[in-house]
Amino acid sequence: MVEHRCTTVTVRMVLKTVESTGVDTDELLGLAGIDRQTAEHPDGEITFGQMRDFWQNAFRLSADPLLGMHTAQHVEIGDYKYLDYLIIHAATVGDSIQNICRYTALINTWIHWEIQETDDDISVCMTSKAGMIWPHAYEFVFSLVTKRMRQVTTENWVPERVCFPFPSPPDSQAHQDYFRTTLQYDAPVGKLVISRESWNEALPSSDQQLMSVLDEHARMLLAKRPLPDDFVDLVRKAIVRELHGGQALRKNIAEKLNMSPSTMQRRLDKQGVIYADLADEVRADLAKTKLQGSDLSLPEIGLLLGFSEQSAFSRAFKRWTGKTPREYRREVL
Repeated sequence: MVEHRCTTVTVRMVLKTVESTGVDTDELLGLAGIDRQTAEHPDGEITFGQMRDFWQNAFRLSADPLLGMHTAQHVEIGDYKYLDYLIIHAATVGDSIQNICRYTALINTWIHWEIQETDDDISVCMTSKAGMIWPHAYEFVFSLVTKRMRQVTTENWVPERVCFPFPSPPDSQAHQDYFRTTLQYDAPVGKLVISRESWNEALPSSDQQLMSVLDEHARMLLAKRPLPDDFVDLVRKAIVRELHGGQALRKNIAEKLNMSPSTMQRRLDKQGVIYADLADEVRADLAKTKLQGSDLSLPEIGLLLGFSEQSAFSRAFKRWTGKTPREYRREVL
């Protein structure tokens, strides 16, 4: 089975950020199962699970409520190799952002971008092909995209709206100071909304001759990169939808996908995935996200995940993490 993976560039940026807070970076890497050599290798890669655990432990150990935004400030043009040059040499802001969406898989296979257009603006929506995306990762990506657009246009560039799919922090002023636009929290989907005027803005660093070479090479690299089967992602998303207040039974999920349970499992088998393990993984990710990013009570979270009793939720969560839900929430908040 091909796992979702990402390069270790972001890991190195986070390490730079947390070092100033006194975090033991060897401990942080160890907690996520990442060895130092892989973290520092220019072409190092880690799995989605490792990156999730790395972000969560970095957030906990640094006690930095704006870890994602602060990390974005350490990223310079060229750190993300071809992707950065496809951004700065595009013809317009819109072309630049479309290159981000088209070629993110070169550095991260689980982020999924979707562009939605209206007459007035364009929404650039970010979702996950794997587990739930943690709040500070959304903050990092949106801060970095905003930074890149300011680097290729002017420092005054702002999106029309930034939508975060997590609750407002106790103090959102830092977000307001950085993005300088309308902020929406608890949004149904994470997205940057960009005015059509800004979308069509020409970039002074545009180089179409160089772009044709970069684009051709990026396509070649993308074609060679092994990517996970999207069917696993399709099942995972169906489980997430079904779990909100319901039971994610295999037969129910298969019905949602218009196939029999046996057909669904055969397709999962080709990717080395067992349905029960996948559903358990989704529950664990949702539980961590809800405990960290919502004010829901523990019984409410348990019910959302299909547990009829709080004790059953607590036992399952301790099996997933080695901690009770209460202990986990106390550590991450």
